[in-house]
Amino acid sequence: MTDITSEEIMAMLAAGLTKAAELEEPSCVSIVDQGGNIAGFARSDEAMFGTAEIAVTKAYTAAAFKMPNGDLSADVQPGGEIFNLETAGRGRSFTAIAGGLPVERAGKCIGAVGVSGGPVEHDVLIAQAMLAAFPG
Repeated sequence: MTDITSEEIMAMLAAGLTKAAELEEPSCVSIVDQGGNIAGFARSDEAMFGTAEIAVTKAYTAAAFKMPNGDLSADVQPGGEIFNLETAGRGRSFTAIAGGLPVERAGKCIGAVGVSGGPVEHDVLIAQAMLAAFPG
């Protein structure tokens, strides 16, 4: 099995919303498959509408680069190796604002989670809680 199953998606989304509630951070949580397509999405009550797209973009970036999207932060700064990454997606955006983490099974990236709504530190904690719910 190389895809994220619907049961796994639901478990990760629930874990993300639970952690967001614990942190009192209305957030959007998303999951993309290995091609960057939305596989799951949920939104806390009172999450700002702009956080929806950001959560998906964080997941998309983590899946595309097969790494935590926040790890790209230094490289997207002026003079960095991939400066202007945010505009390089031919219609799809990338972001180095942390909160996107790859989902792996048997050492292979099969998608990613992305979270937006709170301070970056909380987004990362919520994303980590989502991964902790993944049995892969």
